Amino acid sequence: MSDDAIHGHDQILEHTFAMLRSFPIPPGVELMLPPPSTKTLDMQFEEYVPGRSLTATIAVPQQYANAVGLLQGGFLSAMIDDLFGALSYLTAGGPTTSLDMTTNYLRPVFAGERLRLHTMVRKGGRTAMFLAAEAHNGSDKLVATATCTIQVLPVPTS
Repeated sequence: MSDDAIHGHDQILEHTFAMLRSFPIPPGVELMLPPPSTKTLDMQFEEYVPGRSLTATIAVPQQYANAVGLLQGGFLSAMIDDLFGALSYLTAGGPTTSLDMTTNYLRPVFAGERLRLHTMVRKGGRTAMFLAAEAHNGSDKLVATATCTIQVLPVPTS
């Protein structure tokens, strides 16, 4: 745990919104906070350590299940990607985009389970950064890992 960590969903959102509003926004782009993807996934932010990590939890809804009641892997990747996006944007101080993402599934997740997702900056930079993530179930068992390469985008001023 870090001294500069921000805890709690509402406090993290308040801090994040204030930061995002101060970042340069490309002309013609409307900032939607929270992003539609974050609203859809209904994640609860737990801890944000500026420049280092972002942690969230989510109860896996039934509509994300496959035919046998397991979380469909694409939804788990989307959850992690949503956190990668938020962490990279906050760390870069402006817009970013994913260049690649690899998810490794280690054990099944059932609809109704609660997951804890933890994303970390492995290496930051002015033009690219490298992120990693872990997903744990309610029993603290590792269910997936992921890595991502992020491109830091230049912001057009006109």
